[in-house]
Amino acid sequence: MYCHFVQDMIFDEYSYLSPGDSFPGVEIEPVESDEIITWGSDRIILLNFFIVPCKHCKKMLEYIQEHIWPDFQESDGYFVSIGREHSKEEVKEFRDQGNYLLPFAADPDRSIYSQFAQKKVPRNYLFDKEGLLVYQTRGFDLDQLSTLGKILKDLST
Repeated sequence: MYCHFVQDMIFDEYSYLSPGDSFPGVEIEPVESDEIITWGSDRIILLNFFIVPCKHCKKMLEYIQEHIWPDFQESDGYFVSIGREHSKEEVKEFRDQGNYLLPFAADPDRSIYSQFAQKKVPRNYLFDKEGLLVYQTRGFDLDQLSTLGKILKDLST
């Protein structure tokens, strides 16, 4: 079971969430459509936050696309990468220039991000099917990302 990984989660003084906290009820509009996504239970949720000029964010997205996304897109979960303080147009341009295949959303006024953390990117938040935070990462750290991938596999089985 994934619970033993939670003890390995980094302490993050800028995150507003701790292990076991409930998913904040946010609504997200993907850049691919005008459909607003509201969150229900019974789905694994993985959110990634980034900003366009951040080199570590780009490395993170490349890692997710290559190592996490292939398995995750086959699951019943939901993933979205959210551009903090970027418009839909900026996020679309960033996605297209980076040749990313991942789902993206914009958070131009920081209204989504501000429910998760005070500052610092890149970030990932993973919630289980009950809507509880089971893991979070900050920065580009291969050990944290490897653990994230393992937890996702455990949650998906």
